[in-house]
Amino acid sequence: MQGLAIAPNCGFHLVQIPDFEPINSYTPFNFVVKDADEVRERLGQLGVEVSELRKGEPRRFDLKDNNGNLISVIQL
Repeated sequence: MQGLAIAPNCGFHLVQIPDFEPINSYTPFNFVVKDADEVRERLGQLGVEVSELRKGEPRRFDLKDNNGNLISVIQL
C-alpha cells in the first residue's frame, strides 16, 4: 500500500487488489493540464493511445495506463 498526504487529514492510499478488473466507464483519476491539445499531441507522439477530445467543456481526453485503467486528462 502506498499513500500520499495532501493536507492535514486529507490524502489517499493506493492498494493493490489481485483480482481487480479495470473499470472502463469511469475515470477515478483526472490529471489537470493547461493545454489538453498540446498534451494529447505529445502523448500521441510518444506512442500513447489517446482518445479523441471529448465534446463540451472543459476540454478533456482519456488514455489507459499499463493495466488498462482509464485516466482522464482535463484542461482547467
